[in-house]
Amino acid sequence: MESIFCQNNLDKMKGGINCLSRGIINRIDLTCEAFLMALTQFINHDIWKDKI
Repeated sequence: MESIFCQNNLDKMKGGINCLSRGIINRIDLTCEAFLMALTQFINHDIWKDKI
């Protein structure tokens, strides 16, 4: 990633996703969204109960 975007220390900044999305999303936002999506099966258990 660093060589593609010609930047150093991407791991200490906002991450590669920040470069890929041109600053629209950062690593923390992406992690938060992924975590919430993973919780949907518990939040909406009635919908998921027959699927898992």
